[in-house]
Amino acid sequence: MRNLTLYLATLLLFTGCDSCGDSGTEPFNSEIKFLNDRSAYENESNSNFDFTIKLDAPNTEVVTVDYYTEDISAYAGEDYISSNGTVMFVPGEIEKNISVEIVVDAYLESDEQFKVVLTNPTQGYLKNNIQEAIGTIKNDDSEVEITNEGYTSADSYDGMELVWSDEFEGTTINPSNWTYDLGTGNSGWGNNESQNYVQTQDNAYLQNDNLFIVAREISNGQYTSARLKSQGLQNFTYGRIDVRAILPIGQGIWPAIWMLGSNFENVGWPACGEIDIMELVGTNPRRVHGTSHWGANNSVHQYDGNGISLPFPETFADEYHVFSIDWQENQIRWLLDDVEFFTINSSQMNGQAYPFNEDFFFILNVAVGGNWPGYPDESTLFPVYMAIDYVRVFQ
Repeated sequence: MRNLTLYLATLLLFTGCDSCGDSGTEPFNSEIKFLNDRSAYENESNSNFDFTIKLDAPNTEVVTVDYYTEDISAYAGEDYISSNGTVMFVPGEIEKNISVEIVVDAYLESDEQFKVVLTNPTQGYLKNNIQEAIGTIKNDDSEVEITNEGYTSADSYDGMELVWSDEFEGTTINPSNWTYDLGTGNSGWGNNESQNYVQTQDNAYLQNDNLFIVAREISNGQYTSARLKSQGLQNFTYGRIDVRAILPIGQGIWPAIWMLGSNFENVGWPACGEIDIMELVGTNPRRVHGTSHWGANNSVHQYDGNGISLPFPETFADEYHVFSIDWQENQIRWLLDDVEFFTINSSQMNGQAYPFNEDFFFILNVAVGGNWPGYPDESTLFPVYMAIDYVRVFQ
């Protein structure tokens, strides 16, 4: 009997018991967690974001957890109202809401995010000691707050007069000046671009004496934008051309101000010629490019151009700049804010015809994705816009 008693005591010492506790196991209380993130358009019906937190099981004790909000790309006081406090679950309760007020306005902004963080639980625990939920404020507004700062070109030039301009005044895009390219084009407009060009008030409109061309993400990987052209309406040969604009930036964003030969429908591209007054690849927001394209067909397509950069840390999204060409017979000069950075002439065609002594029309667009800029990623914030103050032609 004595040996049996000693054996049982030894067994109890080494095996322990369930009720004795074990510092290596999860405490016997409720897990506290968010049910999901919150994403909605910024409007009056979504002026509050409710984040649901839940216990995995009812508790017999009062459970509390503190919370606070934190900026990601949204700013407290501008985009949402910061909040903090303590949530209490009385015995038997398993679900509570945290409400965060959203600042509703009409301004065109990128989608923005903030987070709600849980901390300091009592009578409960947070898995991995942290719980966060993301609030995404989606934007479908059109009003834009922009500066009028930046470069302004001359109102006149010696020996020339203003023969045509669009100052983008009023409320309606002038149908005597502009029509639209629509759809996704052949092979993404020949460049594997991702956007669908549409004619809607959401993507092209006038506001504050500017033309706004807006690229939007309508669902994951699906984009809309606008591409305006003066084809068949306003065509020009030679002159000083000035375009004052603020440009969009970001991975996969590709704004352009350019011209095609008016014989495009008859001879095709590149035989018609192409004059790229300005192109910007969104990942390099300080640099723009001026380029010309020519050649009898695709197999002999040729191009030449150059770029020019702003001093660090300035970008072309900060304020207005003027993108210009001085187009004469047998020669074109490119200028940024009246500073020349590239010239081409008829002696540089490498055996191909010089197509730039004919009528050309304007094209204004914001492309999304493509062979040159690459494609949007998680860093790309939509919507993005190009604001054009004026297009002027002097001859």
